[in-house]
Amino acid sequence: MKAAAVAIRQYFQPVFGTPPWRVKPGVGSFLTFEFGPRIKTGGHLHGRWHLWIYLSNWKLFRGERQLVDSDADRKLITISTRRLEGESLTDIDFSARTRKTTFSFGDFRLVVSPADYLDSPDERDHYWIFFMPDNEVLAVGPAGMRVEQGDAPHPFVDGKKQEIEIQTTKTRQVRLND
Repeated sequence: MKAAAVAIRQYFQPVFGTPPWRVKPGVGSFLTFEFGPRIKTGGHLHGRWHLWIYLSNWKLFRGERQLVDSDADRKLITISTRRLEGESLTDIDFSARTRKTTFSFGDFRLVVSPADYLDSPDERDHYWIFFMPDNEVLAVGPAGMRVEQGDAPHPFVDGKKQEIEIQTTKTRQVRLND
């Protein structure tokens, strides 16, 4: 098994076997997933764990059939991705070489790949971000995989697009070699 995939799986271990209770499209190609107990902070309801598909292209499959992708009609995206709310997250596969991540939800697969619309991606860009309890944040992007200790919970408000800056007090960077 690849080292990077093992490292990523360890952070998702608490949510394996549980379905997200809200899957929601956001601005552009953004998708958000809420896992675990519902928590209200700052007047916003979110999960104890929150997955944000951020600067990426993605495709959703059921079996071998593609249902929708990040460029599809918003209504189709909403209807198709909401189907994941009844399916438990069962696996994550990550390729350090291609930077593709596959999130498996039973018979559904969400394949996330680097955005083709970024001119010069750098360490400030993230393909996806996983917010965990105790303000721990796992971010995967062009610079690799980083685990950071944030000083504030989820940096989003009402799903509106805004600049993301993760304030950190501690950072661990993991090399992504196959």
